[in-house]
Amino acid sequence: MKLTFDGYTVRPVEERDRAFIRQQLAVDEYHPGMSADYFLKLVPGEDAWAVENQQGYVVLIFKTKVVCRLSMIFGNQPQDENRDVLTKGVEWLANTIMHNRFRELIFDTEAPLLRHMAKKRLGFTEAPGVLVRHLPVPEADKSMAVLWNVVPQASHEGEE
Repeated sequence: MKLTFDGYTVRPVEERDRAFIRQQLAVDEYHPGMSADYFLKLVPGEDAWAVENQQGYVVLIFKTKVVCRLSMIFGNQPQDENRDVLTKGVEWLANTIMHNRFRELIFDTEAPLLRHMAKKRLGFTEAPGVLVRHLPVPEADKSMAVLWNVVPQASHEGEE
């Protein structure tokens, strides 16, 4: 599969890209010790892409992962029940989504005690260097389904 934008071609990374990746990693001060296998030995839920310019030269390699960003709100019950449902629920969610191609679970919170608990009891770690770009909710564009094999669907179950 090949995709294009503004004169660039995007294609899956292949073994033939190994030499290019090694060459770039050898001079990359921000990824010491990273192997070309990071982009070539993928697990379900990961994809790696090479971007070629109009002359056919690779100018960028990038990897994507399917992730789940978790937001929540608790009911008005005792703290012990919150802790219980959170501990059991996050474990259930992690086990469920990892078998459905998800590779990361991201948890955002501004609550210091919840942040501490997430690190102490739920297996979350701080992730330095992470930048987030929030995307607007698009109208369902059926033409994109062919490119990525998915059309975003929103659940409106339970809405009035």
